[in-house]
Amino acid sequence: MLSLTVSHSSFATDTGVLPRIGSAQVSQAALPLGVTLRDIDGGPGYFANKNPRSAWMDNHILLGAWMEQPADATQVGYATAMGENIYWNLGGKAGDPSQWRADYDVIRAGGMHVSAPDTTPNSGSETVSYDGYDEADMQYGSGANGWNPAAPNANTNDCIPAGSECGYTVSKWSYTGLPTSYGSPGYPMDSMAKHQGYGKGVLFWMWDSEAAVFLGYSDILSADSYWLTDADLEANSQGGCAFFPASESICSGATPIGLTHAQRALPANYAFNVTRLQTLSNTLNHQSKPVVVDVETGCPVSGGTECITPPAMKAAAMHGLIAGARGILWFQHNFGGPCTDNTTLIDGNDPTTSDYSCEQTPGVTIHNVVENVTAFNGLVNSLNNVLLSPFADGYVTQTGNVSAMAKYDGSHFYVFAASGTPATPPPANQSVTFTVKSSGATTVTVVNEGRTIPLVNGTSFTDTFADANAYHIYRLD
Repeated sequence: MLSLTVSHSSFATDTGVLPRIGSAQVSQAALPLGVTLRDIDGGPGYFANKNPRSAWMDNHILLGAWMEQPADATQVGYATAMGENIYWNLGGKAGDPSQWRADYDVIRAGGMHVSAPDTTPNSGSETVSYDGYDEADMQYGSGANGWNPAAPNANTNDCIPAGSECGYTVSKWSYTGLPTSYGSPGYPMDSMAKHQGYGKGVLFWMWDSEAAVFLGYSDILSADSYWLTDADLEANSQGGCAFFPASESICSGATPIGLTHAQRALPANYAFNVTRLQTLSNTLNHQSKPVVVDVETGCPVSGGTECITPPAMKAAAMHGLIAGARGILWFQHNFGGPCTDNTTLIDGNDPTTSDYSCEQTPGVTIHNVVENVTAFNGLVNSLNNVLLSPFADGYVTQTGNVSAMAKYDGSHFYVFAASGTPATPPPANQSVTFTVKSSGATTVTVVNEGRTIPLVNGTSFTDTFADANAYHIYRLD
């Protein structure tokens, strides 16, 4: 990661001008003693170094849903109205009446961008990335054997020889187009950024050295585990060893118990889906790459009964951002629960659909889910430049069980805080005191909440976090 350290014997301005960092021009070096500025993952010009069209992503926190399937301009308009700016992959196939999908000219005219699964004669500036194979780690394992892309199984029986492992081969082909004997992934092998999502193989089941290889085949990193809805994550082989690797009773003993429900079903756990990828890519591959956090909007487990609630959904996304995610991938398929649906964000916008008023959880309709996604996207978009600014490491410490990060946009310090830490449920109504380095600020504004908090002696403030879904954003004025 790129970093810039500026320290002074006291908080004083400097006549020098700092270089452009992130999306903010820092006019004066005015950092408290011990505060270190650290760039976002990949750095502020990461995508511009890939392709001129990919460069659009440098200036945006990436907000979109997985495999939406807009049919026309009206449905593309639903996405922009929700505050989305990118489609992560797309369902359907343009021009195929049996797999209806709006073509790229409609998407472009509607103001959306796309990490595209293919190209058509209508492809243009809307395509800023390509989306390759999804979860090759889970389907094909960590080997580099041959692969039969025409085989129907989507498991290691498609590898050559059958039953061996060929996940690296599949991911490499999606990233490089090689070997060409496998055909085309559906998009050209140019300099455009590429995204491939991974899953529990990279997150839990593979040795670090095995998992890191997959991350070399993607320019944008993501891996999904749905902590609020997937009971399997309580197993010792998943969440148990992820959070308590040294514990014989939880992870590695003769009868390890894994996680409790309370330890598993936490918004704070979504930070792991970010930090795990950061560690693998930065430490083993020596590559800093942007990470996108996957968060479910409903009930993603086939046949499952657990569904995320809107407050937990938003808190999970905030924990991902605090961990350093540069975007959110809303997983909008309901394979379980009472409202099974593959187009929930479209149906939740359209009152003529049967799912619009379907109650996903008691008293919460699919339309209510859309309202909450819209509200959170709006908050993130209002703080876009702040989130793309450097981390201000060393600026804040806190009491209590909360996760926090500090940002400096060139004129203000911000503190983002969310209740809980991975696998550690927070108490209800906890009072948390934040201590910040003296910067001349006198007031703390709680962003988007219409209130301020006193800044005691210029260095500390206290606030309450109601439950595990609570988060607050503070601007030091």
